[in-house]
Amino acid sequence: MQSSTGNGALPEKKRLTAPQLRRVLLLQKRYVRGWWGGRPAALAHHDLSGVDLSNQDLSGADLTGANLQGCKLDGARLAKANLFVADLRLAGLAGADLSEADLRGARLWGAQLERARLTGADLREGAIANLHGGNPSNAAGYETQRADLQSVQAKGADFSGAKLAGAALSMAQLVDTVLRQADLSQADLRRTNLTGAILESADLSDAKLNDAVLRGAVLSDAKLRGAELRGVDITGAILDPGALQETVGRDGLHGLALRPITRERLATMLRLHAQWIDSDGSEGERAQLNDTDLSGHDLHSVNLALAELSHVALRGANLAGALLAACDLSLADLREADLSGADLRGAKLAHAHLGRAVLAGADLGPLEEVGAEGVDLATDLEGAKFFGADLRQASLRHAKVDAADFGGALLDEVDFAEVDLSRARMSRNRTG
Repeated sequence: MQSSTGNGALPEKKRLTAPQLRRVLLLQKRYVRGWWGGRPAALAHHDLSGVDLSNQDLSGADLTGANLQGCKLDGARLAKANLFVADLRLAGLAGADLSEADLRGARLWGAQLERARLTGADLREGAIANLHGGNPSNAAGYETQRADLQSVQAKGADFSGAKLAGAALSMAQLVDTVLRQADLSQADLRRTNLTGAILESADLSDAKLNDAVLRGAVLSDAKLRGAELRGVDITGAILDPGALQETVGRDGLHGLALRPITRERLATMLRLHAQWIDSDGSEGERAQLNDTDLSGHDLHSVNLALAELSHVALRGANLAGALLAACDLSLADLREADLSGADLRGAKLAHAHLGRAVLAGADLGPLEEVGAEGVDLATDLEGAKFFGADLRQASLRHAKVDAADFGGALLDEVDFAEVDLSRARMSRNRTG
């Protein structure tokens, strides 16, 4: 609970001189390293707006009510820090560690939180003393201030287990964020971009998600009772059967339905596509299978190079040895599919679901010398989910893996040459 002065006014923000701040940070450094004489930074109600604190270790620091507007905190450690009702508007927190931090009532409007860690952070509302008159014993009460994360840029951030009940998150960019077991009940997520977000076992009860984007999101075991879903784009999202029955506005969802296709029609399309490939496009017809349900089909060794397969369901399909070079499989459901030995060079698998898929020996390297200019086309795995997949001896050379999740995947002898893994998730966590 935020303190106030005797007349009910909030404490005046104090601005430290540069030497004073250096002294505080030195004592904080000694504290986190366990050295004699160290003590946690006591910066409650201080004005630190615009200060560069990048990569500083402020774990356990007291920043209650501090003004951190526009503060540079990229890569900073703020684990278990007290940021109760702190002002972090437009602050730079890319890659910062805010795990288990107290952010109740904090204002983070427009903050940069790309790849930040907020596991177990408390982002519920905070109660602020609102004393009118000089006697604190008067029944003046308190006013509550909910955490404000509107318009935050949090691509790839980890909010696992975070307490976000009632938080304001409208128009936030939460692309490829991890929100496993997060409490988002009654949160305002209107017009929020949750493309590729992992919302496994999250509580979205009574949350407002109207006009939000949930393309390719994982909602397995999520609680959605009373959630408002008017105008939501749910293309390629993973949902449990019956998960939407108690939601509001589900009739206005976009991208939920998949088109069935007969085996005869599929065989015809594959034949025409093979002609199109063999004739360099002068005969036959390119396969357009977007939004189609092909789950369980036997497509081993099939030639679907350059085919359009976005938002296709291929769960449990046999694609062993298939030619899928340069095809578009974005938002595809390939869970439990057999892609062993498949040719996926230059394919687009952005936000595709490959949980427990078999990709042993598959080639996800670049498709070389494409087009008149002879450029190499890298395989796009941005935001792809490989939970528990078998990638042993697969080639991912030069692949784009920004926000790809390899949690629990078998990665023995995988070729990651020329791959930037700094933005991928390589943890051995469960599942999906």
